[in-house]
Amino acid sequence: MNPKPDIYTINSNAIQFLSLKNAFELSRLFDYEFSSFKRTIEKASYRTFKIPKAKGGFRTIEAPKENLIFIQKNLNTYLQAVYCKIKPSSAYGFVKSLKDETHPRTILSNASSHTGKNYVLNIDLKDFFHAISANQVKALFLTSPFNFNEDLATCLALICCWNKRLPMGAPTSPVVSNLYCLRLDEQLIAIAGRYNLDYTRYADDLTFSSELLISEEAIAAIKNSAAENGFLINERKFRMQSKFSRQIVTGIKVNQKPNVDRRYIRKIRAILNDAKWNGLEKAAIKHYKVKEADEQLIDTFLLSLRGKIIFIGQVRGKEDSIYTKLRYELSLYQPALPSKYRTKI
Repeated sequence: MNPKPDIYTINSNAIQFLSLKNAFELSRLFDYEFSSFKRTIEKASYRTFKIPKAKGGFRTIEAPKENLIFIQKNLNTYLQAVYCKIKPSSAYGFVKSLKDETHPRTILSNASSHTGKNYVLNIDLKDFFHAISANQVKALFLTSPFNFNEDLATCLALICCWNKRLPMGAPTSPVVSNLYCLRLDEQLIAIAGRYNLDYTRYADDLTFSSELLISEEAIAAIKNSAAENGFLINERKFRMQSKFSRQIVTGIKVNQKPNVDRRYIRKIRAILNDAKWNGLEKAAIKHYKVKEADEQLIDTFLLSLRGKIIFIGQVRGKEDSIYTKLRYELSLYQPALPSKYRTKI
């Protein structure tokens, strides 16, 4: 795990990056030979693969190949530094935490912003990364705070985009999406202020909360702002939740205090029980609704379980008895896999 940067490192990286004049200086910043650098980004290479969803269907991942991912990881470090200097109060997803930061932006702090409210509105932006085009990314680098020239902006767009859009799987896509959403966040913060709402954004999840019922006028203004910035609303995930029902924000129950919904915990227990009695392979087949499971799918299954259990620990605390028990039960299945497929929790 990479150590959290301090504010001095963030400032230094942001200044270095914003002072770039051309692609040669960019390659030198990454300590990458320029001709190889040009060749890598001009012939960007990705591999695509599908990850099964628990509710059926598949999610397509577009993963950059080795040389490109090296460049993207380096670029991500500098873009995160720039974003850290200008991030709005509303943004919580994919935000780099600083060393010794008192209130880091996390999925838990995002949900905590809406705890104990009478009304909570959830809005999901459809096809979030793919909705941001290569032309929009290039335009982003031509304007403030970057103000790069045409050639450098084009070079950065080539690094960040594939098939003329942000790919689902590149290390740079999260921070580029946050930078692109600066205007959207500014507009939604203004709308929230106008209608006495609290607003946060965790990647593609927009959350508004209020003591009073959120008006149709406010909702229309929110939808218009999303459309103006090129995003469609996922109507299937549009939810207005009152305090008399379960209020969920990015998977966390917020009615009285941040907590994990009991049904979520019961589901994890059921999956672990299925694995205990029927084996990992059959449990993975049932979970993903597929006909067969290879070693890679079983590892994906365990990684998914690991992420769900870590999430419980983040919300309820690492000393919580439910978390420690689930963590122990998952650890029993690790030796069943070949060493290269084992995962740790």
